[in-house]
Amino acid sequence: MKTLDKLLRAQRTRMALGGIEQPLSAVLDIGCGDGYLLRLVDAGVRDGIDPTLDNDSDSAGIRLRTGSFPNDLARLGMLGPYDAIFAIAVFEHLTGEDLVSARAAIPELLAPGGRLAITVPHPLVDRILDVLMFLHLVDGQSVEEHHGFDPQCVLELQSGALKLVAHRRFQLGLNNLFLFERCKGPCN
Repeated sequence: MKTLDKLLRAQRTRMALGGIEQPLSAVLDIGCGDGYLLRLVDAGVRDGIDPTLDNDSDSAGIRLRTGSFPNDLARLGMLGPYDAIFAIAVFEHLTGEDLVSARAAIPELLAPGGRLAITVPHPLVDRILDVLMFLHLVDGQSVEEHHGFDPQCVLELQSGALKLVAHRRFQLGLNNLFLFERCKGPCN
C-alpha cells in the first residue's frame, strides 16, 4: 500500500469513526483488510471479515477472518449483535446480488440503536484512480470491481429497520459517508 493509499484510508476511517460514539460492546468491520480500523476502535469485541485475507488471525482482541460478507458470517460465528458495523470503501466492490444480501443481513446483525457507517466514492473517482495508478501514486486496490457504482444506491438500505442519520461528502466531495441507525422500534 502506497503512502497516498494510507492517507486516504486514514481519512475515510476518521470520518466513519467520527459518527460512532465509543466505547462499544461489539463492532464488525466488513472488508477489514489488515484490521486498521479495528485497532482504532474502543470495543470489547472487534470482528473483521475480508475475502482478501491470506489467513485468519486473532491478535490483541481483534478477530480477523477470511470470508465474504454476508455469506460466511454464520460459518465464522459473526452473528452479532453489533453496536457498530463499518463498511469502509466496500459497497462499491459488491455485486448487485451481494448488495441485496447485505441489505437483508445488516439489520439482523445490528443491535437496536446500533450504527452502520459506510463510505463509498463518487463515480468520478474511478477515472482519477486510473490516472493515480498510471503515475504509481496509489495501488488502487480492486478498482476494476467498482463497476460505475452509484453512491445513492446506498440509500436503499433504509427500511423498516434502518434509518439514515447523516450523509456527508468529504475528500473534495469525491467520497461519501453514510451513517444509518437501527431503529429501536419501527422506523418512521
